[in-house]
Amino acid sequence: MKKITKVILALAFAAAIAISFFAGRYTQEQQHSNMRMQRCNTLISFAIEKAENDNLSDQDTMEALISNIYAAYEFCDKPDLSAQLHDLWNALMFDGDSYVEREAVLVGQLRSISEMMQIES
Repeated sequence: MKKITKVILALAFAAAIAISFFAGRYTQEQQHSNMRMQRCNTLISFAIEKAENDNLSDQDTMEALISNIYAAYEFCDKPDLSAQLHDLWNALMFDGDSYVEREAVLVGQLRSISEMMQIES
């Protein structure tokens, strides 16, 4: 009888270790995902700030804005939001001059992406 009790305790201990390992891994993955979304949202807020406060006709400012949007795209794990960021990045890369006098449109697009990101998280 003592042998069976020891075996049961050993199995329970092994199961507890396995469960704690998987729970820790799940928690780590959730934290990693949350950090990526935070970085994405931060980069979007940098892009919004640039679009609102800086002159987009300046080539360096436009390049920094495009860089922020691409970096946000790289950190975004939500497929629909990632696609919107990629489309916006493409539009700025190939026709960025069309946004020079329409900063409000660009800011509106970025704010809607940011709000959708906050709703989904």
